Amino acid sequence: MTETVQAPDTPRALPLANAALAAGLLANAAGQSLLFVLLPPLGRRLGFSDIQTGALLSLSALLLIVSAPAWGYASERIGRRPVLLLGLAAATGAPLLFAGIASARLDGAIGVVLALAAFGLVRGVQALAGGGLLPVAQAYMADTTPPGERAGGMGLLGAAYGIGAILGAAVAWGLGGTTPALAFGVVAGLGMAGLAAVALATPEPVRGGDGDATGGAADGAVSLAAVWPFLLVTLLAITAYGLLQQVMALRLQDAWGFSTQEATSAAGGIMMATSFIMILVQGIGLRLLRWAPAQLLRSGALLAMLALALATLARGRWELLAGWELLAAMGLFGAGIGLMLPGNLASLSLRAGPRAQGRVAGLNAVGQGIGLSLGPILGASLHQMSPTVPFLAALLLLALVSATAIVATATGPDNSAVQP
Repeated sequence: MTETVQAPDTPRALPLANAALAAGLLANAAGQSLLFVLLPPLGRRLGFSDIQTGALLSLSALLLIVSAPAWGYASERIGRRPVLLLGLAAATGAPLLFAGIASARLDGAIGVVLALAAFGLVRGVQALAGGGLLPVAQAYMADTTPPGERAGGMGLLGAAYGIGAILGAAVAWGLGGTTPALAFGVVAGLGMAGLAAVALATPEPVRGGDGDATGGAADGAVSLAAVWPFLLVTLLAITAYGLLQQVMALRLQDAWGFSTQEATSAAGGIMMATSFIMILVQGIGLRLLRWAPAQLLRSGALLAMLALALATLARGRWELLAGWELLAAMGLFGAGIGLMLPGNLASLSLRAGPRAQGRVAGLNAVGQGIGLSLGPILGASLHQMSPTVPFLAALLLLALVSATAIVATATGPDNSAVQP
C-alpha cells in the first residue's frame, strides 16, 4: 500500500492546518444552517409563499450539481487552496447581502417580487462560487489521512460542520425571530474569520500516488460501479435532512399552534440539539467505537431510521410536552447521522483511490446538491397535505438508505477495522 501523503510542512504543522480547515467549514455550516432554519418563517414575513421559499432553497442547491464536480476536478489541477478560499469568500459575502435585502423588504423599501429575485440571485452566486468548499475539504482530508484513519478524518469535518450548524441554529433561535438582519451579520463575521484561518494556516497538500489497496485507479479515473451505492446514500440522506429542515418550524406552527417567533426559536433549538448530538458522536464516539466504515454506515442508517419513525409519531398532545417528543426523536436522528455520514464518506474515499479524491468528492457533492434541491421543495409540497407526511417521507428515504448500505458493504475495503 502506498504510504499516506502528508502536507508539505512538518507533521506538527498539520494539526494547525486541519484546525483551520475545520474553522472554515464551521463558518460555512453556520450560514447554511441559519438560512435553512430562518428562511421558511422569515419568508412568510417577507411575503413569500411556502412553495416560493422552498423553490428558492432548491434552486440554489441545483447549482451545486454544476459547480461541485467542476470544482472537484479543478482542485486536481489548480490545487485545493484556491477553491477553499473562493468558497469561504462566498460564505462571507452572501449573508451580508441577505441582511440588506431582508431589511429593505421589512422596511417596505422594496416589493415582494424584487426581494424574492434578489434572494435568488445572491443564493445562486453563493452556490456557484462555494459549491466546491465541502467536497474539496473532504478531498484535502483524504490527501492527508491514511486509510485506517479516514473515517476519523471525515468525522472531524463532520464535527466541524455540526458545530457550525449548532451556531447557525443558535443564532436563528436567539436573533432570527426579532432581528434577522443581525442574525445574517453574525454568520458573515464567522465566515470572515474562517476565511482568514484557511488563508493563513492551511498549506497545499501533496496529492496523488500510484494507487493503493482499495482498488482505485492510478490515473485518477473514477469507477462508478465501485462508488455509486455510496453516492446514492448521500442523495437519499441529504434529501431527507433537507426535507426535515424545511418543515420543522412549519410543523410546529401548523400542527401545534406555535407563533412564527415561537416556531423559529423552537425549530432552531431542535436543530441545534440534533447537531450537538451529531458532534458528540463524530468527535468522540467514533474514536471510542473505532468501527470499520461499513459498520458505521450500516448502524447509523438503522438508528436514523428508528429516530424518524419516532419523529413521525410525535403528537405533542399536551402543552407541556409540545415539541419535546420531536426534540428527543431528532436527537436520536443526530446520533444516527453522526455514525452514518463519516462511514459513508470513508467508504466512498477508500473505493475511489488516492488520485481521484477531488473527482469523487465532487460527484458526491452532486448527490448533496440534488438532495438539497429535492428536500425543501418536497417538504413544502408534502406539508400541504399534512404536517406529518414529510416526516413519513423522510422515514421511507432512510429505509432505502439502510437497504443500500447493507447490500453495498457486504464486502470491500471499508469492512476493515480502524487501526489502533
